[in-house]
Amino acid sequence: MEPDNYASHLPILEKVFATFEIKKALEFGLGQFSTPFLVDHAEVVVSVEQESKEWYERIKAQIHSGNWHPIFQPDPRVVFEHFDANNQHFDLVFSDGAAETRCLVANLAMERNVPMVILHDTEKIWYYKWNLLSIPANYSRFNFCYRKGANKVTTILTNNNQSILEQWEILDYDRILQSYSSPCQPVIQFQYNEVRSLLERTNRV
Repeated sequence: MEPDNYASHLPILEKVFATFEIKKALEFGLGQFSTPFLVDHAEVVVSVEQESKEWYERIKAQIHSGNWHPIFQPDPRVVFEHFDANNQHFDLVFSDGAAETRCLVANLAMERNVPMVILHDTEKIWYYKWNLLSIPANYSRFNFCYRKGANKVTTILTNNNQSILEQWEILDYDRILQSYSSPCQPVIQFQYNEVRSLLERTNRV
């Protein structure tokens, strides 16, 4: 599928599921693209709609699968606390829900050592409050920028797959490296391939 600006995360999800064993996924923000994909590829999917009851009912009417568990709950803390109380863990958390809680979802997931945390629309730092990300020392951040359309960025935060993701090249996407003035806020960014090419030329001199 050719990704548009709303489905620009799909090639990243496809690569993740093709590379890693993802059995249980927790999604914030029911999506016309992401939810069917997750339901088709994971053994258990919990999808949390936070904003629109109408949208929630619309997607529910389209998907009929025994491995899918939709929830309407605006507060992600309630969701995580529920699964904590039942000792349930997830292999992947996808944050694509309410603008004011996308960063909170990511932080709550990393506090629980979720191996793979995927964030959509990370090019909109202030709108989605990505400047409030609190990334633990054992996590690494990988940014993939879709070259077409609005240059949408999808980010992977992972605590055990760094060496594999460092080698990834995805068609129509650039790896973006960032330099930080603090643990949260990037101030400089550049394409990974450009840096790698520069280092290779330097080593040949």
